[in-house]
Amino acid sequence: MNWLRRRGPTVLLALSAAVLIGLFAWWAKVRIDRLSLETQSTSTWFRWEYLFVRKRTPGELEAMGRQHIRLTVVPVLAGTVISAVLAAVGRRFRWLLGPIYGFGAFLYAVPSLALFGILSTYTSNETSATVALTSYTLLIITRNMVEGLDAVPPAALDAADGMGMSPLQRLRRVEIPLALPAILTGIRIATVTTVGLVGISAVIQLGGFATLIFDGFERRYTTPMILGTVLSILLAVGLDLLLRGVERFTVPWARRRAGS
Repeated sequence: MNWLRRRGPTVLLALSAAVLIGLFAWWAKVRIDRLSLETQSTSTWFRWEYLFVRKRTPGELEAMGRQHIRLTVVPVLAGTVISAVLAAVGRRFRWLLGPIYGFGAFLYAVPSLALFGILSTYTSNETSATVALTSYTLLIITRNMVEGLDAVPPAALDAADGMGMSPLQRLRRVEIPLALPAILTGIRIATVTTVGLVGISAVIQLGGFATLIFDGFERRYTTPMILGTVLSILLAVGLDLLLRGVERFTVPWARRRAGS
C-alpha cells in the first residue's frame, strides 16, 4: 500500500500516456491505410503518401541514413584519435598548445564548400568528405581534452604520485577518468556539429538526409525538405542522447555529484 501511495501518480501518468499513444497509433494506422498516391494530397506542406505509400522511400531513407551515420561517426572517431595525440603533445610541450589551437581554428574557419571542392579533385568524394569533416572536429575535441586533463584536482595527482604510479599509470587510472566528462562533452558537441555539416557534402553527391532538403529545394517540393530536416534533427538528438548515456554509464560519480 505504501508503494502504491508513493508510486500511484507516476503509474497513473504512465498508463494515461500509454493509452494516448495507443489511440494515436490506431488513428495513424487508419489514416495511413487510406493514403493513396492517386488521391489529393493530405497536406499542403507535407504529403504523407511520400513517406508511407511511395515504394522507393523506405530504401532511399535507409541508404541516406547509413550514409549520414557513417559520415558522422567515422570523422568523429578519427578526430578523437588525432585530438588525443595533439592533446598529449600539447600537454607535454606547452608552447605548442597555441600553434595546435591556431591550426585547429584555421581548419574550422575554412569554408566547407571550398574544402569539399578542393579535396574532391584529388580523391574520392567519400574520402574528401571524411577528411574535411574530421578536420572540423579537431579544435573542439582537442581543447576539451586539454582543459579536462588540466582541471584534474592537484590532490588527486599527489595521491597518485604517493601511491607510486608511473606517469602513464597516473594518466590512465586517474587523469583520464576524472577528465572524461569534459572529454565526452567535446565529443558530443563535435558529433552534433558534424551531423549538420554532413549536409554540405551534398555538393559532392553525398549529404545523407540533407540530400532530401536540396532535392526538395530544387524541385520546390516541401515534403522532402521537411522530411530531410526532421530526420537530420532526430539523428543529431539521438546521437547526443546516446553519448549522454555513455557518459552516465562511464562516469557515474559525476552523476551522483551533480545530484547531491
